[in-house]
Amino acid sequence: MKLTQLRYFQGICRWGSLSRAARELYISQSVLSGTIKELEEEFGVLLFSRSGRGLVLTKEGEFFLGEAESLLEHADQMEERMRQFKNAGQTVHLGVSPMLSVLLFPRLLARFQRAFPAAKLELTEGGSLANIARVEDGTLDAAVISCGEELPGLDSWVLGTLNIRFFVGRSHPLAGRRSLRVEEAAGIPLALLGEDSFLTNYMEEQFKIRGAKLNAVLYTNQLAAVGQIVREGTAAAFLFEGVLPPEPEVAVIPVEDLPAARVCLVWKEGRKLSPCAGQFIRMVKEAGGDWGPGLSTSVL
Repeated sequence: MKLTQLRYFQGICRWGSLSRAARELYISQSVLSGTIKELEEEFGVLLFSRSGRGLVLTKEGEFFLGEAESLLEHADQMEERMRQFKNAGQTVHLGVSPMLSVLLFPRLLARFQRAFPAAKLELTEGGSLANIARVEDGTLDAAVISCGEELPGLDSWVLGTLNIRFFVGRSHPLAGRRSLRVEEAAGIPLALLGEDSFLTNYMEEQFKIRGAKLNAVLYTNQLAAVGQIVREGTAAAFLFEGVLPPEPEVAVIPVEDLPAARVCLVWKEGRKLSPCAGQFIRMVKEAGGDWGPGLSTSVL
């Protein structure tokens, strides 16, 4: 008797037929039929009676199902406990940009703690471009970054997309606009994120393509400072939607000619990671959406 056989038997009981169980378990009906035959021959009892209604558990089959479920539950608990032993003392080194730290990191950390209570998550905050370099040289196990295209030499998993918005104080002449184009911000004093930021480099490129003047009066990764500068009307800012909380002193304007930026988890292609880091990446890939405010997964 093997755990795999017990899981197949449990699946047949759950779905009530070999064909349905085979679809749900992604195996052939012949494998399931063979499993039942092997178990019945091993214990010398019939586990199912065959009738027009399909497979019906015998008295012995009902007893076997109860014991199998207890064994499988115990096996799952033991497996989880052994993973905790394996992960104890391990640290996942993760890079996150300031904006993505605000938008995604609280939920990411909560999921990490639930999945790996014995491990540690060490966060390096920096621009996406700097964190990409740290992943490439092995300083970081992985990074959550914003980007516009595929990154050669790195594996990636797209978490979703974020819209780029124009943030201005309510007294600004553009504050009443429903939308604007990039060139309409030409010459306006702007507070930009650090020069290692994807968004800053992207906006500099977009202004250059359009032959428009980008008037940067400040480069900083301090989002609180950017918010205060925008609120007071000293400068405007291009930021991801949701990175500053809604407030009456700030207008958030959609930008018509900018596509949404991708948000990805990236790691070094072919690099050997610690077991915990590898499990962390699998956790992110299997977790689905709902990573944070403003992050859309509807287009993925």
